[in-house]
Amino acid sequence: MPTDALHIASFLVHVQPAHRDEITEWLATEPGCELRAEDPAGKLVVVMESRREARILEVIDSLQSHPAVLGAALVYHQLLDPDTADEPEEAPIP
Repeated sequence: MPTDALHIASFLVHVQPAHRDEITEWLATEPGCELRAEDPAGKLVVVMESRREARILEVIDSLQSHPAVLGAALVYHQLLDPDTADEPEEAPIP
């Protein structure tokens, strides 16, 4: 894997429902973050791309330390070669 790998991660965030808009607006300002799903109860699914794994962890740490966030957890992380990241994967032959 090249040293300039592209990190793709997803994480779940559970926020107090009254502060959901505040947290989603903050996430929208974070480079590489994309809110993929949310519900009125304050559960969010976030996907993030970064050249640095540490940046993903910084965002999760920031979320966990916010008083309106009940929890934030990494659920998926993959390293991709940025030159081929957008190419479709071939399905294995059964």
